[in-house]
Amino acid sequence: MSEKRQDKLQELAVIALVSGGHFWSHFFLLSIPSALPLIRNEFAASNLSLGMVIAASALMGASWQFPMGVFTDRYGARAFLICGLAIESAAIFSQSFAPSVSVMIAIALISGIADSAFHPADYTILSAKIRPSWLGRAYAMHTFSGFLGFALAPTVMTYLLSQGSWRHGLAVVGLAGLATAVLLLSCGRLLKGTTYHHPKVANGATADKGWMQFLLSPPLLIMFLFYVVATLGSNGLQIFSNSALIDLYHIDLAHANTALAVFLWGTAIGVLGGGLVADKTQRLDTVAAVCYVLAAVLLCAIGMAALSYLATLGALFFAGFMVGAVMPSRDLMVRTVTPPGSIGKAFGYVSSGFAVGGSIAPLIYGTMMDKKLPQFVFFIAAAMLLASIAVAILASYIARRAETMGAAEQPAN
Repeated sequence: MSEKRQDKLQELAVIALVSGGHFWSHFFLLSIPSALPLIRNEFAASNLSLGMVIAASALMGASWQFPMGVFTDRYGARAFLICGLAIESAAIFSQSFAPSVSVMIAIALISGIADSAFHPADYTILSAKIRPSWLGRAYAMHTFSGFLGFALAPTVMTYLLSQGSWRHGLAVVGLAGLATAVLLLSCGRLLKGTTYHHPKVANGATADKGWMQFLLSPPLLIMFLFYVVATLGSNGLQIFSNSALIDLYHIDLAHANTALAVFLWGTAIGVLGGGLVADKTQRLDTVAAVCYVLAAVLLCAIGMAALSYLATLGALFFAGFMVGAVMPSRDLMVRTVTPPGSIGKAFGYVSSGFAVGGSIAPLIYGTMMDKKLPQFVFFIAAAMLLASIAVAILASYIARRAETMGAAEQPAN
């Protein structure tokens, strides 16, 4: 085998390994929501208290995303990726033995810390190990693998729930994640060479100033806000749409989880379609405006219970497709405005917006469900997507302005 061909195969293996870990990161986020009605019945718990399980994980993920980005840039991402997957898998497995909601919340805190390692570690490894001409496709496959995890979680959990209790289902998927962590460990040599060395600063004040400039960088700050607002829209659908559909359309859990899976499959396929769009335009505002308006209209129709079950499936698929189509343009913009050698920090910082939005959304949507207002799960999600358009317009403007100023500062040839 030629050396060139071997290098290509190794890069493909790196993409597959990183994407495999990312798959479980997203799958685990929906493993508990997919069994939410059963957990609620066993513990006689409120939707709000169970929403706190999801919020606890998201809160710790938000708190640790940026520190994890710093660690992966400085010390290398391999250990953080493998340990993050192993610890989160063990936490999901442990949830199957939880005797109460309070214990589930405590375990979720650990799970959230572990989950915070994925985006910084993944993007650091891909950026260091994949040739520039392949990097866009590598990012797209990485994002797709995550939403493939989202899409498969309700279907797989529905099958596991039909074979046993919710505890059985969580135990099985937790063990599967641990097996993947063992695979990553055995192939760890492929993930080496991802450490970034930063120049030393003369004193602490200079370092602090650098950190503040990075955190308050307008393009990254606005992208962080975009991640927060967009997540407030999509997260509520991922966690409570099955419960809301049961109340609105009077269907059983299996049909509701099927509807959720259809939405998530639409999102995953939309990511691939959005990758083609991102290659043609870097206008996040245009992509977000078209896609989110269409998605919002469909979600409102679902919330009004104006559709049949089959029509609802179609609406959820196309709404998910539109949400997913925005994501490659979003990630490309983050990479465009990121300073050299700061991929881990940048994606750790803006990705913490996922966790911030994810820690708030369960409380909002859970409250709506407890107040017997399931239609507001879809109405609020639609409103958040429309609000995301305004943030996308601002993000695109600031990014173009920064790019123009950077070009103006380049010395003439």
